[in-house]
Amino acid sequence: MMYKAFLVKYAEIGIKGKNRHLFEKALCVQMEHALAPVDGNFQVTREMGRIYVNTEGDFDYEGAVDALTRVFGIAEICPVVILEDTGFEDLAEAVVSYVKELYPTEEKTFKVCARRANKNYPMHTME
Repeated sequence: MMYKAFLVKYAEIGIKGKNRHLFEKALCVQMEHALAPVDGNFQVTREMGRIYVNTEGDFDYEGAVDALTRVFGIAEICPVVILEDTGFEDLAEAVVSYVKELYPTEEKTFKVCARRANKNYPMHTME
């Protein structure tokens, strides 16, 4: 598996009031400007208070991270692996195999913190 997107977390913009969307849009524009010289196709999107940078095909991972770290207002950049939703069991199997692939010689544990944006999903958050 390879990273196919970034989740971008912002700092002070989150405490803005009814005009927060204006600051989010401005941040997205600055991110697009920063990513313009980097090899690859990038699409910056806003979804429910989150900002994602989606990629298409091969791209310069280090260059993208470096460009995003130079944008004022970004607090964290989280690489994202996108998987198709084929059910909980397939997802659990894919996550465990991914962790084993990353750390083949170590016994690692990890924690899942779930937030359900899709309330129609057949499982509840605590499940």
